[in-house]
Amino acid sequence: MLQNHIIKNGGMTRLQLLILIAIVAVIGVLSFPPWLEQRKVSTADIDVETVAVAIKKYHRHTGSYPTSLDALVTDPGVEGWRGNYLEAVPETPWGGRYVLLPESYKVGIAKNHPRAPEKYRIGGVAEISRVYHADAHLGEKYWW
Repeated sequence: MLQNHIIKNGGMTRLQLLILIAIVAVIGVLSFPPWLEQRKVSTADIDVETVAVAIKKYHRHTGSYPTSLDALVTDPGVEGWRGNYLEAVPETPWGGRYVLLPESYKVGIAKNHPRAPEKYRIGGVAEISRVYHADAHLGEKYWW
């Protein structure tokens, strides 16, 4: 008689499944924006490193630094220029162009960039930039 009253649980109910799906969805929605920002930051960091390396090659070939990033893509008429150092000047993950600051030998995100978070712009607390001067450490990071 006691065996007749034991209820066997064969799996999840639909309500339990819906609750589980809702929890997974909430976790996904909450984790997506930080993941997306980290992806943009990583992309920007790789971009400025790539541009800094191209500037170093340009300098090694021409003996001078470019005055604009376009000189890495098209011949500026400088003696020693050996071809495209970049296929194209990359766009920041937030849209717009990276900037070249010849006076401080930096390449990064402009201070007045309209969409990039202020902290990642040159001068920000988590600035994404690279120093490209021959006497500077090329891999030196200015963020995080």
